[in-house]
Amino acid sequence: MSQSPFNDRRALNLLSRVGDDLSQLRQDVAPLISHTAHRTVPDGARQLADTARHQLESGGAYAAARLRALRSTPQREAVGLAGGLLLAGLVAFGVYAICKGRCEREYPEDGDGY
Repeated sequence: MSQSPFNDRRALNLLSRVGDDLSQLRQDVAPLISHTAHRTVPDGARQLADTARHQLESGGAYAAARLRALRSTPQREAVGLAGGLLLAGLVAFGVYAICKGRCEREYPEDGDGY
C-alpha cells in the first residue's frame, strides 16, 4: 500500500470522490458520443444541409435578378456610378496627400533611413 503525500483526511476523501466522478464521467461520455454520432447529428446535418441549399438557391436567384436589373439600367446611371467612383478616388487621394505631407513635416528623414 502506497502512502499518500497528504496528511489531511478530508483532502484524501475529496480526491477519492473526484477520482470516482471522473471514472463515472468516462463511462458516460462514450455512450453520449455514440448516441450523438448515430442519432442526433445525421438528422441535424440533413436539416442544416437543406437549409444551406435553400439559402444558396435563393441567394443565387437574387444575384441573378440583380445582374439582370443592372444590364437593363440606362447608360446615364452607369455614367453616374463611374463619376461617383472617380470622385471618391479623388477624395481618398487628397486625404492621403494631406496625411503624407503632415507626416513628412513632423518626422523628416534624418538620412539614416529609419
